[in-house]
Amino acid sequence: MGRRFFNPETGIWKFFSWLGEIVSLSLLWTLCSIPVVTLGAASTALYDAVAHNMRRKESDMFQRFFGTFRRELKPGCLTTLLWGAVAGLLFFLYRSLAGSAPDGQVVTAWSAVFLLLLYLLLCVLSWVFPILSRFTFGFAALNRTALRIALGNILRSALMALLTGLGIAAFSQNYFFVFFVPGLIAWLSSFLIEPVFEKYSAPD
Repeated sequence: MGRRFFNPETGIWKFFSWLGEIVSLSLLWTLCSIPVVTLGAASTALYDAVAHNMRRKESDMFQRFFGTFRRELKPGCLTTLLWGAVAGLLFFLYRSLAGSAPDGQVVTAWSAVFLLLLYLLLCVLSWVFPILSRFTFGFAALNRTALRIALGNILRSALMALLTGLGIAAFSQNYFFVFFVPGLIAWLSSFLIEPVFEKYSAPD
């Protein structure tokens, strides 16, 4: 019984190993996202490490994370600035309308429109950084491809956007969630993303 318990191949130790990787990657993502503009590069590195090191069991997780972060820093920052500006504008319009005094049907309808656009934006962003981690695209082609794949896989996109939205809501309630939510979202999303990527890429 004792030997079996301390066997690293048993379920309990595999779980703790998995949890340690989730926490480690979540903290790396958080640290690398502190400047805000680097959030895209950090998200790209996070997904790349999850897909290769956690899913494919490749070694050198930290080396892969930082290597991807440095390689995709410029396109990641540009993409963060673009979509961050769009998200900021939509959120500002939504909050302005939602907090306005008149509660008419027109105001309510426009608030719902901007909220829906924010959700659709999350659907697209759920693909942008995983695509950046796996394929080589120019800035415009990257975002066009993310939009096309998001619309072509709308159910998967909606589920990933929901995961991201729940993660944002969790952060707003308690910063403790930063210890595992980023890595957990990337890990769960990978089960939706990888089957789609397999259609577009040969084994690497």
